[in-house]
Amino acid sequence: MCRWDRESSVVIPDEDVFYLVALLRSALEDGDETQTLDYLTNQNQRILNFCREQGIPVKQYLPHYTTTEEWRDHFGEKWERFRENKMEYDPRHILSTGQRIFETRFVRRTTSSW
Repeated sequence: MCRWDRESSVVIPDEDVFYLVALLRSALEDGDETQTLDYLTNQNQRILNFCREQGIPVKQYLPHYTTTEEWRDHFGEKWERFRENKMEYDPRHILSTGQRIFETRFVRRTTSSW
């Protein structure tokens, strides 16, 4: 029995059992170099690179992707359903523009004279 709604856009492994690993750390402006935001961000990227190189499947909970292709990879087989939902419920691309999930096409509006 599956407890997850497979029809939702949440990305989970296609397995009955999976593990969540969370790295919860705080960066300090004036702390040791190993506590700076740059250092921690680079360390996170090295961890993700290691997993990719070793073939360890990873999904980020709050990912920071900058291209549609990266988002497509993140959603995997759920991409088409996610895209269809976006087109149905947000056809003008008003929501989530800052996440760069979809390439935004600006529609030029014409004003009617009254």
